Formats: sequence, C-alpha cells, structure tokens
Amino acid sequence: MGDDLYDISRFLPRSAPGAARALIGRAVEVRSLVAALAAATAGRGRAVALVGEPGIGKSALVSEIVARSRAAGTAVYAVRGRGGGASAAAGVRRVPDLGDVARRAADGAPSLVVVDDLHRVADEELDHVEELLQAAATGPVLCLLGYRRRQLSPALAEILAHAASAGMLETWNVPPLSPAQAKQVLGEQPHAEEVVEAAAGNPLHLQALGDDEDARARAGTAVLGELAGVDPDAVAVLRAAAVLGEPFDPELVADVADRDGAATGRALDELARLDLLRPSGPAGLLDLRHRAIGAVLYRQLEPGRRVALHRRAASALADRAAPIAVRADHIARAADPGRPDHATTLMAAARDVLYSAPAEAVRFLSAALPLLAEGEGRQHRHEAQVLLARAQLLSGDAAEGRELLDLLRSAMSGPQAAAEALADSSRVERQLGRLSEAGAVARAGLAALADRDSATAAALHIELADHAYDLQDYELSRQHAETAASIARRHHDRVGEAQALGQAAVAHLFTRDQGAAQAQAAAAAELIDASPDTTLLTNLYAVLQVGITEGLLGRFDASQGHLARAAELSRRTGQKQVGRSVLAVLANCQLRTGDLPGALATLEEQARGSGEVSAQGISAMLMAEVLHWHGAGGDGADATAVQTAADQALSIASGSQAGWAVTVRCFHAELVLHSGDPVRARLLLLDAAGGSGLPRLTAWRKPRWCDTLAEAAQATGDPAAVEQWARLAEQCLRELPSTGRLGFALRARMRAHASQGAVDAALRSAEAAMADFAESGERIELCRTLLAAATLALDTGRGAGVTDWLDRAAYLADRCSSARLADAVARQRGRMARMSAPVPAAPSAAAALTAREGQIAELVSTGMTNSQIAERLFLSVRTVETHLSQVYRKLGIANRASLTRTVLTGDPAQASAADPR
Repeated sequence: MGDDLYDISRFLPRSAPGAARALIGRAVEVRSLVAALAAATAGRGRAVALVGEPGIGKSALVSEIVARSRAAGTAVYAVRGRGGGASAAAGVRRVPDLGDVARRAADGAPSLVVVDDLHRVADEELDHVEELLQAAATGPVLCLLGYRRRQLSPALAEILAHAASAGMLETWNVPPLSPAQAKQVLGEQPHAEEVVEAAAGNPLHLQALGDDEDARARAGTAVLGELAGVDPDAVAVLRAAAVLGEPFDPELVADVADRDGAATGRALDELARLDLLRPSGPAGLLDLRHRAIGAVLYRQLEPGRRVALHRRAASALADRAAPIAVRADHIARAADPGRPDHATTLMAAARDVLYSAPAEAVRFLSAALPLLAEGEGRQHRHEAQVLLARAQLLSGDAAEGRELLDLLRSAMSGPQAAAEALADSSRVERQLGRLSEAGAVARAGLAALADRDSATAAALHIELADHAYDLQDYELSRQHAETAASIARRHHDRVGEAQALGQAAVAHLFTRDQGAAQAQAAAAAELIDASPDTTLLTNLYAVLQVGITEGLLGRFDASQGHLARAAELSRRTGQKQVGRSVLAVLANCQLRTGDLPGALATLEEQARGSGEVSAQGISAMLMAEVLHWHGAGGDGADATAVQTAADQALSIASGSQAGWAVTVRCFHAELVLHSGDPVRARLLLLDAAGGSGLPRLTAWRKPRWCDTLAEAAQATGDPAAVEQWARLAEQCLRELPSTGRLGFALRARMRAHASQGAVDAALRSAEAAMADFAESGERIELCRTLLAAATLALDTGRGAGVTDWLDRAAYLADRCSSARLADAVARQRGRMARMSAPVPAAPSAAAALTAREGQIAELVSTGMTNSQIAERLFLSVRTVETHLSQVYRKLGIANRASLTRTVLTGDPAQASAADPR
C-alpha cells in the first residue's frame, strides 16, 4: 500500500546526527522501512528480511529505523546472535532471549522487533523465529531480520523459505553503492578512484581500504568483532592468509602460519563456516572474503610477527618455485641483510616487472639498495640504481628519477659504464623542459660509446632526434632518426625501429618530402601493429611517436587507434609518464576530428598527473580550446574556464622557443581573436611566430596560422594584410602540398577575395576549403568554413547554397557537441529568415559593417545591454562600446532604438526618420 494511507510524519526526523554518511545511497530503503513502520503502528504488521554481503549496510539501516521508532515512542525489542548488529543502538530495550521477544511481540501493542545476525541464532530457538513471523503477519509489529545467506543453517533456511512462500516474509537485497555514492561516502582522498573500484560498492570495504584513520578504525572493529570466540589456530591461519594476500592452497597457508595439517584443516573449516574464507578458482584454492579483510588484519599485526610471516611466505613460495615477483613481494617487506639472495631476487624481480608494473619495480629496487651497500653487493649497486631511475621515470616520478640520474652521472667512473643511464637522463631533462641539458647529455653518451652499433647507441640517437625536433632542426632530427632506425633494424628491435621511423617521417614532413614521410609512417605503423602488447610495453614511446606522426599526416583514425592502445597499456601497467603524453596527443586528435566530449574526458584524465612540461602546456591549451568550442557564447562560467586554462598554458610555455611552446602561444593568440580582439591577436601571433615571415613555423605549420592572421586582418578592415597572409599560405603549399593544410590556405584566400569585394571567387575558395577539410576529417574547421561562407553570402545578399551550408554546419555542430557552433548556425539562420521577410533588408547597410559589428548590432536589436553582449561574446564592455560607436557612424544613426529599427527594416533612413529626436 502507498505511504499516504498511514501517518509517517512522526518517523521522518532522524535521531542520530551522524547517520547521514552511513546512509548515503539508502534513501529508497529508508523511505520504505519508515512506511512499513508507520503501517505497523496503524495495525498492519510486516516482516522484512534485509540480506546482503557482510558490510553492505544492513545494520546501518536497522539502526536508523530503531532510532526513528524510539524517537516516535514506539516500543523497540531487539535480539541478536553473537557479536555485531544494530541492537547496540542507544535506547533499544534489551530482552533476555528470542522467546521473550516473540512473547512481547504477540501482546498486541505496536512495536518494532529487530533480530540482527539471525544466522547466528541457536537451533533450539528457531521455533521462536516462526512465532515472530506469525506475530508480524497478524499484529501491529514490524519485524526486521538481518542475516547473511551464506551462513544460514539448513533448518533456518527452510523456515525462511516457507515464510516467504506463504507471504509472511519479504526479502530485500541491500544493493552495493553506485560509484558516485561510494565516492560520496569516501570523501576527498588521494586514491579515491582505486578504492572505489576495489570496494565494489561495499561501505565496510570503503572504510577499510581508504585513507581516513577513523573510518579504518571502525572497519577494523567490525572485522575483528567477527573473530570473537574464534579458535586461536583459525586466527593464526587467517593472519597468514592476510600476509599472502592472494589465493592459496591449504599446504602453503599451513607453512606460513606454522601449523600442522590437521590444525590447519580444522581452522580452514571454521573460517569457511564463518564466511571469512571462500573458494577461489580451480584446484581447491581459497582466499579471503575480500581484500579489505586482509587489509584490516595486516594492519593489526605486530611488526615482528609481520616480518616473520613474510619471511616464511618467501621461503615457502621459493620451495614451490613460485613466480619471482610473487616471492619478491614478501622479501621487499621483510628483507634480511644477512641473505645475499634477497637482493638478487629483488633485482631479478624488478627487471621482470620493469615495464609491466614499474611502481612494483621501484618498490623492489628501493628494498634491494640497502642490501647492496657493503661488500660484494657494491658491484650490483650501480645496476640497481640505473634500474630504479628508469622505473621511477616510467611510473611518473620524473623528479626522483632525475635526482638519482644526477647522482649516477657525478659518481660514475667513466661515461661508458653509464651510457644507458645517460639515455634515460637525456629523456628526463627534455621532459622537464631542460632542452640544452638534454642535448648535451645525449651527445656525451654517444661520444663515450665504444660500440656505436648497440641498442644504447640507438636509444641515444632517438634522444638526439627528439632534441633536434624540439629545436626545429628537422634535417638533423631526420639524420639521427634514420641512424637509430638502421641500428634497431640490425638488432631486430621492431618497436625501436618503428619509433625512429616515426621520427624520421615527421622530419621529412617538415622538410618538404611528403612521399618519404608517408612511406616511413606506413612502415612504422606496420611494425607497431605486428608487435604484441608485451613487446610494446618495453617502449610505449614508440606507439606514441607513431600516433603523433599519423596525426600530423591527417590519418586521424589510425592515430587514435594507436594512441588508444598506448593509453590502455599505460593504464594497465602504471607507466604514468608516457601515459600522460599519450593522453595529451590523443585529446588533440579528438579535438581535430570534433569529438569534444571525448577530448574533454581525455584531458580530465590526463590532468590527474603532472607529466612532462610540453604535455602540461599542450594539454592546458587544448583544454582552453575544447572548452571554447564546447561551450555557448553567453556562459560566463565557460569564458572563465577558457581563460584560466589558456593562462595556465601560456605560463608553462613562457620563455621556451621549443616547437610545442610556439604552438601553444599561437593557439592562445587565436583564442584572443575569437574573443573579439583582432589587433591584440595579430600582435601575439606574430610575436610567437617570430615576425612577419613566421620564421619559427615550418612550411607545414604556416598555412594554419596565415589563415588566423588573415581573419584578424579582415576583422580590422585591412585588405592588403589579408592578401599578404593568403599569399604566404599559398607559397607554403606550393612547397609542401598536404591535405588539411590546403584547407587553411584556401580559407585565407577566401578572406582575401572577400576583402577585395570578389564575393563569387571567395565563395569558390570556401567550397574548395570545405572539400579539403572534409577529406582530412577536421570537423571543427569544416564547420567554421561553412559558417564563414554562409556569413559572407548573407552579408552580400546572396542566398544560393546558404541553406545547405547551414544545414551541414548544424549537423557538424551537433556531431561535435559544440554549443558555440550551434549558436552561430542559429544566428545565421535568423538572418536568413529576416532576409526572406516581406520588407527586404538593405544590402548596403549590412555591407558597411564588419562581421563583429553586425553581430553586435543584431544583439542590440534583441534588447541586450552592453554588459550582456560583452559577456556573451567574451569581450570587454569598452570593446563593445567602441564597436557600437562605429556601427552608429557607418549607419548614420544616433541611438539603440534607431539601430533596432535598422536591423528590423534594413533601412537606416527609415530608422532615422522615425527617431523621435
């Protein structure tokens, strides 16, 4: 029946102020139980069984209803099995046994009866369970039963099943929390995502695995409460299982617990009956109910006992020839300085997991180094330090890795001994933005090598190719890359060869050899595609390089495929450093193809770590650009977010002349142009690119920014400058024809034709640009070009083709999830509708205004204030006022009212005649 049949108002307030967090995600259950309590007090009894995994929150629900019932004055009776349960709630009237509860429930007075931990009720009291169920079915009693299905005895299970089939018992499964609810319970914590995933929606597990000490203590109390009265041998076995931390066989846990077979067998039976151990997989393996149980028990171990257990585990696993990383896990927690084999095992395990789990390798090596400080261990210390630095770099700790590499460089007896470390050192210097140091270290390493045809030589050539690329010396970059490719090929290093070929392809692209660039990129991609994941893990930078190269060549689908593979491998293994760079490049690819939601999600994931300097700067600018196109023009919050991200990117790029930093500053200038300040945008872009010849940009990059400069010049009414930039873009294309780049040059030419009044030629150039952008898959640029052509046509009174352009632009705006582009389409459609009105607009009046002036005039006609217009267009109020004064001057009108009539009628003379002044 519905809640409205009963008076539930007196049960609504909570009596326990701290209950809110414990009841997150339980609103539905609480409402239903409150309604059931109200119904019971009105004479309609009910029995409800709350079932679910241990720790899922059954007792929290019961405690809440007990508190509400007590506050409302309804009698509460409770009984429980051994330990735990909601009957500990304050104010619950305690009774001797289940029989007494059943008798009181049958006396006809409204009451709440709680039996928590029903599975622990003794068999001799099962008749009283049936009496309780009968009382709830016939009287004003709400009976709440909490139990664990796995621990029900056959007799009790039969009673409950019979009651359910007779309609005397409802069974409610308390579900796990959703990820969002789990995060709310957990609160702000450093590793919240990992904890939420591991806890699987169980509140007890969230508390046990989280970082909150108070929550951990509560979870510990609950888990340890389950051990009350448990046999000491069973507790010892359970602690051994917690130390093992993974599925085990009875013989292994017996050795670790130091118990004989018979005692271990009895202990395992008891722990399984208590649902603390469960079967796991084939071959009779067992495991803890959940790793949270192990976390609680492990924290409770005294240090001495913990070390002893780990050492016994390492020894037992060695006897069974267990995988070396499994044995090393225990040795790392209890290494013995008197055991040289411990250091050997740790180093071997670190090599084994260096690429598949670099964070584990860091842990193993950090434990090994103190064991190698004296005696014969010194000869292995250098190798361990090199491995540790590499593991730190892979796991994302660039600062620690660099510090260790610095120590190695200062302490090494000769460069040859540390040539491999020098390759890593060069990479970390470059990742931290120290380009001069990176090049010097790599050159020193290459000069010191006796064998110039080794894998280390190839790695150093790859570093030097990247260094030359950062300095925009593309010919030198090509030479180093092709040398590295040849060495890798001779050593059958397919992944290293792919990385070098990808580098060489980019160098060919930027030195005007499209054919070689395409061929080498295809060869690199084939090598990557033929390599298994286990091989790629040793050099994810190779997959990143191939993805970058394909993106530059306009092969966006192939690029995204390779980058997505690299991102997944980096997530799976914890190679965070390369993973952040991969995500930055993937986001750029998603943006170019118009997947704005995907780019936003990728950038949000990428922002969770620091990464190398270039990746940080590029990601911040990408975030600004994505937010710009994703948001609507009138949202002030969008404008603030865009500005914040752009400022961050500009701050990171400041002072660097590397190619990535130049690109960041160019994009910043373009955002300034979009905000309505073409003069400042032009100055910023020319400063970033090195002056009017754009010397800091390659011929491949220039057309894109020539178009931006042409747009800025067009906005300021400078046709000569528009022509200048269109010609420079076309000159670059004659040197370097390229799909995607051609579209920018054609759009710049469109602007030049338009500025000179050659509208038909301008529209032909626009259509050619549309075709190129469509072929390359750059949806944002295609949509912008469609809108530019439609705007030009409408500005000059042409209607042919505009509807199709706007329909196509609307489809692309929706496909890209771009509110900004959708708004622009809507504005141009509004203009078309006004042109089709019976009173035609005067083309001469519209033609006199720039695009920005026309935009402001239209917004004034809607009644918006200057402040509102400024917020919508991301302009300052002063800039709006300046544009508006130009509009008044050009149209020969004096005020906003006249401007509104001009927009509506298209006739300034008519508007002036109607002006009451």
